[in-house]
Amino acid sequence: MFVEAILLQSICFVISTLMLTATTAMAGSQGMPKQAMFKTQAEAEAAAEGFGCNGAHQMGEMWMVCDKHSDADHQGAH
Repeated sequence: MFVEAILLQSICFVISTLMLTATTAMAGSQGMPKQAMFKTQAEAEAAAEGFGCNGAHQMGEMWMVCDKHSDADHQGAH
């Protein structure tokens, strides 16, 4: 059961990352790509201002702009 849970978590992370990568490609102004996922918390926090929010939240092994995931949704990070 533990192995299945880890596998499911990994699959969800991969799907989320792929969806975020695809949708952030058009999030920028004038159709320019705007990165919302970062390897470090500091990078995500620095980019948050460009999305009209503050802070960052962890998604698996990556960091996404905005304190809460729902804030990122409303600011065009998805």
